[in-house]
Amino acid sequence: MQRAIETMHDRQRAMSSTLLAVRTIARRAVKAGTPPDFAQLRRLVRYVERFPQKLHQPAEEKYLLAAVLRRDAAAERAVKRAKRDHATCLGYLDRLRTALGYWEKGDPSAGAQVALLADDFVRFARLHARLESRDVLSVARNVLTDQDWRAIRQAYDAVDDPLARSRSRADCTAALHAMGDR
Repeated sequence: MQRAIETMHDRQRAMSSTLLAVRTIARRAVKAGTPPDFAQLRRLVRYVERFPQKLHQPAEEKYLLAAVLRRDAAAERAVKRAKRDHATCLGYLDRLRTALGYWEKGDPSAGAQVALLADDFVRFARLHARLESRDVLSVARNVLTDQDWRAIRQAYDAVDDPLARSRSRADCTAALHAMGDR
């Protein structure tokens, strides 16, 4: 149980840190009036798309949320909220990607938009993490079996999130560069 929960928290921190990096890079570039490192911004946004959005959240829905709902029907409202939040994250990601594309094409107002969207996205992601911890994990700790937790842990372990396992800025930089522009 604990390892699965730690993995979740590590991934939530990695996503927040990534979005904060996008915000910081955008703010600095806007303030300086210079173009940012667009390749780095693309890698950061691509990370959010690949790992939290396409791999972690679907595994969370399929294993954690489904198991909680199977074991405690009273958790339906919390599970539905978590799933709605995941869908909302996709909207944030789409808007962030779009604004970044406009900025790369030369729209000067898009830089501030990228910074604002990244800031809003990270606030939302942090709120989601708090609500998920309070409303879903609190129930999961009480109702899930060891077998449920093993399945959740296996699903989480199947996703090798390079930033969630990074422990330093150098690790993060290396992981992002290893992702490249794939």
